[in-house]
Amino acid sequence: MCGIQKTVECANTIDVYKKSNFAIGHRGAALMFPEHTASSYKAASVMGAGIIECDVTFTKDLELVCRHSQCDLHTTTNIVTVPEMNAKCTTPFSPGMEESPKCCTSDFTLEELKTLCAKMDASGGTDSAEEYAFGGTPSWRTDLYSTTGTSVCDEILTHSESIELIRISGDSYFAPELKSPGVEMPFTTPDGTVYTVDEYRQQIVDDYVKAKVPTEHVWLQSFVQ
Repeated sequence: MCGIQKTVECANTIDVYKKSNFAIGHRGAALMFPEHTASSYKAASVMGAGIIECDVTFTKDLELVCRHSQCDLHTTTNIVTVPEMNAKCTTPFSPGMEESPKCCTSDFTLEELKTLCAKMDASGGTDSAEEYAFGGTPSWRTDLYSTTGTSVCDEILTHSESIELIRISGDSYFAPELKSPGVEMPFTTPDGTVYTVDEYRQQIVDDYVKAKVPTEHVWLQSFVQ
């Protein structure tokens, strides 16, 4: 409690948070806002993050999106509460299930993912989809700024959208992270297109080239060699 009190006292003396490259917006400002959303990235910039991260993964139709894990939609969005979307998950949610549901970005097209609302990363009990989706937020996160269930919905961002948001929110540096695929690679799309890890890597880099982001402003990370 003493540490929190001192932090609050310090914050009350600051009018403007100066940008620092020692401050990295990991998933944006994910303790306060649903991670990898416009709200989260904007908040990270306002709070002084000189570097903002987009964990990059891919969809069923090979579009790049920002998600901490390829298969975390069941804990970071409202997907299990949307029956037609839940049914398409690798492992759909069902009341009382003993195993965890598993919903991956590669289960869906980008158009489908854009219909979802992001929420704080958490899961509750399994008596109902609503309990699973909206229960269990840990005490070190907050639902105060979560837009799920209101008239406003923080949607999943594409990698390209994150680049533009981070750039206009205060000229922060970029820290894209190529995530370890949650599906077997190479990945084959429904139309038979074969997508390799090398193509995945190159697609991330190409987004910065298209956006004309200076090379020195991009700190590319990867869990994949």
